[in-house]
Amino acid sequence: FWLRSSASRPLQRSARTHCRPCPAEDTMVRGHAKEKAQEANAKKMAAMKKSGSQMEARKEGLKIVCPACKAPMTNYKCLQQHYDSKHPKETCPPEDSFAK
Repeated sequence: FWLRSSASRPLQRSARTHCRPCPAEDTMVRGHAKEKAQEANAKKMAAMKKSGSQMEARKEGLKIVCPACKAPMTNYKCLQQHYDSKHPKETCPPEDSFAK
C-alpha cells in the first residue's frame, strides 16, 4: 500500500475541458471597465468628428490642376517641377492663368 504512486489514481478533470474561452465568456466585460472603454471610445469618436475628413482637407490643399494631364498640384512651384519631368516638350503656363 505504501508503494502506490500518485499516477495510479485517476486524474480529476476540471469543469472546463477546452483551451479557448466560450464565446459568451469572451463578450462579458466587467461593468466598470466596460463603462470606461465606452467613455474613451466616445471621446475618440468626438475628436475624429471634430477634425473632419482627410479627403476634404486634401481637396482644399490641391488647388492647381495640370492642363495637360489633369493631375492635381498644391502650388505653382510643384506644377513647374511636374512640367519639367512629365511634359518636357511643352511650356508651363504662367502663374497668372490659374485662379486662386
